[in-house]
Amino acid sequence: MDFHFSLNDVSPYTKRLTPAHIDYRIWPPLPNESATWHNARIENHVGANQHGCSVMSTDKIRSGEIVIQEYPQIKHLNQSIINYRCSQCFRRNARIYCRTKNCPWDLHFCNKQCEARHWSTGHKWLCHFPELSKYIDMTQDNFQFHTGETPMILKAYFFSAQSRIPSLVSNISKHTASDRKKYREKAQLIAAVLHLIRDDAIDELIEIQGQIRCNTIAIRETNHECGINEHLGKAIYLSASKMNHSCDPNAIAYFGKDPGHDPCLLRVRTSRDIPSKQQVCISYGFLAAKHEQSARKNSLNMLYFFNCKCEACQAGNVENPAAYIYQCQFCPTGRLASGEKYCKACNGRIDWMRIAMIEQKADEYVEEGKILKASKLQEIIYHKSSLNWGEAMDKLGEHYAMKENYDMAAQCIMASLTAVRDTFGATSIETSRELKKLASLIYINLSTELSSLRHIYDNAKNIVKEAIRVYKALGLDEQNGTEFEELRKMQMILVDIA
Repeated sequence: MDFHFSLNDVSPYTKRLTPAHIDYRIWPPLPNESATWHNARIENHVGANQHGCSVMSTDKIRSGEIVIQEYPQIKHLNQSIINYRCSQCFRRNARIYCRTKNCPWDLHFCNKQCEARHWSTGHKWLCHFPELSKYIDMTQDNFQFHTGETPMILKAYFFSAQSRIPSLVSNISKHTASDRKKYREKAQLIAAVLHLIRDDAIDELIEIQGQIRCNTIAIRETNHECGINEHLGKAIYLSASKMNHSCDPNAIAYFGKDPGHDPCLLRVRTSRDIPSKQQVCISYGFLAAKHEQSARKNSLNMLYFFNCKCEACQAGNVENPAAYIYQCQFCPTGRLASGEKYCKACNGRIDWMRIAMIEQKADEYVEEGKILKASKLQEIIYHKSSLNWGEAMDKLGEHYAMKENYDMAAQCIMASLTAVRDTFGATSIETSRELKKLASLIYINLSTELSSLRHIYDNAKNIVKEAIRVYKALGLDEQNGTEFEELRKMQMILVDIA
């Protein structure tokens, strides 16, 4: 539903408000929680072949090391989890309410300290404006995952002394006319309700919305019990936002640490060795190994308003494993991209109508929960190194595990691991997850009859050893210490069994 704004909508509220009701002095200055850099720094370059504002290594950085550690300056909890997550720190078990009875914002906190901190950093002011809480998602229909929520806009405006966020780009001229219209409507609403009488107030609020859209980082947390990557909220990290995107990044953003740590604490770790004076890049959500070049370039341009020129995008017509997901029906080595008329390996003519029919039927089986039937069809059409096959095997492994057929479950996860490793590489966050999954499957069933898993026990020690290697290489031994200790215990138990 489109939002139609009229200043008449807020007139009942403005009649009972005057500038005397608003004391901007209660807003504290921008929190001074500066970032901690390790062997890297922000640099500005000018020139046709330069990176502009970027993060460069000042010395050699080994794989898995922390590049930056930073707390957010401004953040906002995802509305869908507001009833059980703390609005201040994003932790679970939020059972304390705002001190104001019938607070219109419906906030929850994990303890009194978080409630007090949230109150002192702006909510004691916002709490008295119920009319603003009603418009928290007024533009959500158009770009729900990157629009600036009202609290973020207001905190940015007042933390920055009634101005835009310092040193962040907005690319406001590149936003669509429709989006700029929505920004203006929200800015007019905020200015009307709060009696913002400065001449540039609306323009600054528009600029802030552009900054939030271009610089917000999604805060995510992995539920290690079920492997789901949960979207907790979004935030502005003033220093980390200077890191550029690459479709083949050399660093990864992590949040929190082990369960119990601050979910909003951002740590960027290297995913491979980085020489001195080289740019450190993260991914904005699009990877060369997973997304086709044209699709990811279009998405980056639409969401962040830049034409990606990273090394992966400049590689030209290099065959992308994300595109070549199908298996040739005539030879064992042929790997096909959708629409190719002939197999490059055997020159066989491809029957895409048949492949499409098989794929559609397999998808129907998946929706019906007939995973085994689906996998038999998927085995016919998908290349065994493709992510599609890996995902199919992952689902089938889960299916067998639920039926306590751990022998078959392990074989399926092995097949999934092969596809993931072929796509992302042996030392990647994706491979680490599959290794941990396979190692956990073995560990969970150590109390069962060993004969049922004997034929994979010869490889079990190597699997756990490889998982430990990857965890260390990516810094996951420090980042996810609990998981790493589980792997170490598995290793010791397997040694004893052998």
